[in-house]
Amino acid sequence: MDEQSHDIQLKFDGDPIKKLRGAPAEAVIASLNALQRMVHIIGMRAEGRGLGQRLKPTAKVKREYAVICRAPQFGSHLQPIDIASQSGAHTPATAVARGKLLAALKAFDSGDDEKIVASLPDARERWFLADAAKGLIPDPSSGLRVTVRDGKMGRFAFSADRARVVIERLRAGPVPEADEEEIVGKVQSINFTQTLLVIKPSTSRAVRMDYPLQLEPMLERNKRERLRLNGRPKLNNAGDITSFTELTSIGEVESRLNPIVEFTSGGQRVRTNRPLSIPATFDYESRLFIFNDAELGIDAYSDQYEALREVVLEELDVLWRNYALAPVPELAPDALPLKKALLSRFRVIEE
Repeated sequence: MDEQSHDIQLKFDGDPIKKLRGAPAEAVIASLNALQRMVHIIGMRAEGRGLGQRLKPTAKVKREYAVICRAPQFGSHLQPIDIASQSGAHTPATAVARGKLLAALKAFDSGDDEKIVASLPDARERWFLADAAKGLIPDPSSGLRVTVRDGKMGRFAFSADRARVVIERLRAGPVPEADEEEIVGKVQSINFTQTLLVIKPSTSRAVRMDYPLQLEPMLERNKRERLRLNGRPKLNNAGDITSFTELTSIGEVESRLNPIVEFTSGGQRVRTNRPLSIPATFDYESRLFIFNDAELGIDAYSDQYEALREVVLEELDVLWRNYALAPVPELAPDALPLKKALLSRFRVIEE
């Protein structure tokens, strides 16, 4: 891919441009700062950081999520920028940040609340991104127009004039309470007497919470390993998550249950071409351990962590008999991808 095809183009237009034969430095600096702040917010969310009033990106976020300015073409008022690390590397993380930045700008431009919520479902993140985007909005009396587009060709997907009203509306009022957050961190300590669990994300302070007794077998298996937590967080003044006021789920990043290599079904021994890992998630509302694999049609749950593997084996037996071995004419059209997925993942090794 042509390197310049990564570029996002920031354009300045209007009467000031014609009079000055250039863009006012104040407007350029404000726009670039706004875009960088938006990318930092996206980076902080990707790294599991909370968003607080004193928004201060970590050194890692600054290093990994940077707005890079390229030299504009001579005689042009288009400022090309790129989203990369400070070393100029394009990583999967910067690709996601770039896509989310453009999606947020496009949503703000639309003025459609449904599109904005679909693109930015978290109310708190929405508020902070809108607050950062205000730097792209010049004073109406200035006559300056600021627009943004993805790449060198195509329409400008963000216009400050179109987005002005919705951005001001979104950032009006106090910062919304934190919606559900996800953090991923290693199990630092477990107090089985007080049922107290401490998780340490790699980029922020330790998080402490109480846990139900059903979790103890899973926690024992995951000592010093990473877990994924979802819930309504409790934040300190710096915006760090310190605990949860309400937990939705806690799940394994890597399964500690023995992977499934083979199973039996109707007298057949069936083997997988690669071990089926079973990362368990504990759902706080149902108090059940859950494992889902949409591609293979597995939807298993158990009230005991250790028993989840047996439930998955039972599910595979049913799926193999009812879908993998079923003749194609007997299956509904939406069941055919499941049959194909099962046959591509498993094979009979003994009748």
